[in-house]
Amino acid sequence: MIKHPDLAKLKEGDLFWISVEKLHPTQFCVGIVSAECKRLAIEDHAAKGDLRQFLCKEGHLVPIVIGPPGKTLYLTDHHHLCAALWRAKLPKDEVKEVAANVLHDWSDLDSQAFWDRMYEHHFAWLYDQNGTGPLNPSFLPRYIGDVLNDPYRTLSRWIRDAGCYVKDELKDKDRSMCDEDTFVPAAKNTAFFIEFRWANFLRKNIELNENPEIFHLTCELMPRHPDDHFQKEVGSLRGALTEVIRLIGCNQLEEVTYDDMGCLQSPKPVRREKEG
Repeated sequence: MIKHPDLAKLKEGDLFWISVEKLHPTQFCVGIVSAECKRLAIEDHAAKGDLRQFLCKEGHLVPIVIGPPGKTLYLTDHHHLCAALWRAKLPKDEVKEVAANVLHDWSDLDSQAFWDRMYEHHFAWLYDQNGTGPLNPSFLPRYIGDVLNDPYRTLSRWIRDAGCYVKDELKDKDRSMCDEDTFVPAAKNTAFFIEFRWANFLRKNIELNENPEIFHLTCELMPRHPDDHFQKEVGSLRGALTEVIRLIGCNQLEEVTYDDMGCLQSPKPVRREKEG
């Protein structure tokens, strides 16, 4: 894995370490409450001295498309992991770098052609924290600290945790890639942005007991646990679960619990197959 990459020489399949600050988002928002649980895991691994081993597992590789202008690095997945790392409090000698893999180099395209191709390949989600879109990609955040919080995106992740829907899992999540130089994904997800689609469905049908607009803060400004504002969002989401069960009929939500950080406490229930 390349430690100090020359961006001009990166090519498809390369594995490299890169500062999270240098990555450009391809979506407007994340569920920062769910990202906060990843932050805890990152800080724990940093304290144990094995953060790099944690981040270079196949399931944590950040897929990158190189685009204009110049050789801009656009992350196409793992925005929550990057947000968690960006918000993490690490030892002074620990750098905030992710392990990344190059999917494509489309930097020779002009801006319009590049974003057309990104959209066609499902590499960008151009809907904002209110579900409005698709928006012009020129409005996308310039770096991960500017990504906005969407509480419904966290709620969507919660119902996924309960087994109410599944996302394509095409990686060997725990396989170490630390000593590899290249990586080409074996297959491509087909459930494109399913968590965001669920978030928009929930937004239209579930009313939180707090106005969600008060939680639309950037990754940089969103308070950390145990701040009262953070706790208020967690409480509002937990209070919505009964209505979510009525709406989608997923009783597995009754089998999971979330702590005051919004982190899953009970084991994930076994996904039930539909009966004949």
